[in-house]
Amino acid sequence: MTETVLTRYLTTLVDAMEADYGVASSALYRAAGIAPLADGRIEEADAEALWVAAEKLSGDGLLGLRVGGRVRYSSYSTLGHLLVTAKTVGDSLRAACELAFYVGAAGQLEMEDRAGECAIVYKPLRPNWRAPHVRSEAVLLPMVRFARWASPGVVPKQVCLTRPIPRNPQAYADAFGAPVTFGAACHEVIWDAEALNQPMNDANPALNEMLRAHVEAEMPKRDSLHADVRAHLLAALAGGGDTSITAIARLMGMSERSLQRALSAEGAAFRDMLSDVRREEAGRLLRETKLPVADVAARLGYSEPAAFVRAFRRWFDASPNQWRKKPNG
Repeated sequence: MTETVLTRYLTTLVDAMEADYGVASSALYRAAGIAPLADGRIEEADAEALWVAAEKLSGDGLLGLRVGGRVRYSSYSTLGHLLVTAKTVGDSLRAACELAFYVGAAGQLEMEDRAGECAIVYKPLRPNWRAPHVRSEAVLLPMVRFARWASPGVVPKQVCLTRPIPRNPQAYADAFGAPVTFGAACHEVIWDAEALNQPMNDANPALNEMLRAHVEAEMPKRDSLHADVRAHLLAALAGGGDTSITAIARLMGMSERSLQRALSAEGAAFRDMLSDVRREEAGRLLRETKLPVADVAARLGYSEPAAFVRAFRRWFDASPNQWRKKPNG
């Protein structure tokens, strides 16, 4: 996968370092060991180096808030204009989550509907990414500020951050405009569901659809979409995650429709890929483990063992137990 970050977004980091910390852009680039930003995109590794250098030079723990406070919808280029023209605040935030890969490849935003609540959860795509707290806060704070700007009064009821309690916790509550829990299991912002039904002031369905097409066309190209989908499916099966096309598309920063189109262009179909991955995993689990058939079925996402057994017969012309007893099983 080609991992890149939109430089227009990263300029907010450079601007914050100059304005809030007195660090010249030349000194920041030198500390990061990268060339000055130009229009377009840079590799995620260089973006990470820039964040790490900025965190060291700032030193007050508030860098994520400083950067997040400077982000405007225009910082997201075409995607920002798409967000402004959505029908409701919730539709806008949902689009931001679905198309997050357009801005950067470091993490994934997921929107979760809960009982009377709606949450945006931010998950790093790599367990070993650096400067995790400031980068997460610089992603989440603009979502909160954007929702409040789009419809005054739309404020979160709770913000959860994984960082330990900072020296100045009130600065976080002031920035987010909500109670903040530190040391949480994940990064998330929670709103009352009804609040996100507020209409956007500049809603324009026709323009929004056109802008979505532009964003999807400008989305960074992956080296092999087929390989990426397969990797996400394997990870979801291994961790008991969601293997639906909606969930996989969200993980890849794409809409369901754009993922279907892109796979079709590679001569593939999501349903067939899921079946192939399940078939391979079924064979591996039955061959390498002593898990009961019902447990294997559950691991592969089947709601009942009978459905798994029927699928297995189509794949291998034998039941799971018969196949397991074969010499090559």
